[in-house]
Amino acid sequence: MSEKSLSKNRLQHINTVGFILLLTLFSKLAFASMPPDKMLEAATQNMISALQEQHEAIQQDHRVLYGLIEEILLPHIDIITASRMVLGKHWRQASKKQKLRFIRAFRELLTRFYSSALAEYLSKHKVKSDFITFQPLRESPQQKRLTVYAEVHPSRGDKVSVNYRMRNTKKGWKVYDVAIAGISVISTYRTSFASEIKRKGLEPFIQSIEKRNDALLRAVQDKVAQVSQNP
Repeated sequence: MSEKSLSKNRLQHINTVGFILLLTLFSKLAFASMPPDKMLEAATQNMISALQEQHEAIQQDHRVLYGLIEEILLPHIDIITASRMVLGKHWRQASKKQKLRFIRAFRELLTRFYSSALAEYLSKHKVKSDFITFQPLRESPQQKRLTVYAEVHPSRGDKVSVNYRMRNTKKGWKVYDVAIAGISVISTYRTSFASEIKRKGLEPFIQSIEKRNDALLRAVQDKVAQVSQNP
């Protein structure tokens, strides 16, 4: 395998881990009045419990996990800020309609791709309640933006540093990026998307993401059909 392929696989793994970690953070409870670090710490246990309770159902139908992401995770992600950062300079060049389409497409891509990745992870592992610990807040919660630092303790291997980049919005603190072992999920997507936009142009690029989402949806539907035929 080439160095380029190894690098790509490593970044894909980091992206997957990053989203898995994000999935452990949020619950239905209202955390808007809590400091960001305490909000993440409290919400972690709630989401882990949900994943543990739904473990068997997720194995049978990945749409269960998709529903959890829609209901629990996405309301706490600053998808507009993340989308703007991912597009970089191309955000300014995009029309209002293209921006809205990209936000929807990027949101859908993250949800469908990582729900499949997390379902595969859960098929081999169970998330333990103590697999992530949060460090004391290093910045004032009065700031508009800050970073919450944490460490993941996998069942095997060394601990991994995780930085949650957050923004204080009218609806409370929201995550707009996660850095795993120093590598930003948003920066990784930005590099990949910039390359595609350079080759295809902005409009064909957005169309390609929309088609990718359709393909991911069909894959989930096919998987459910296979499970139904082979109980």
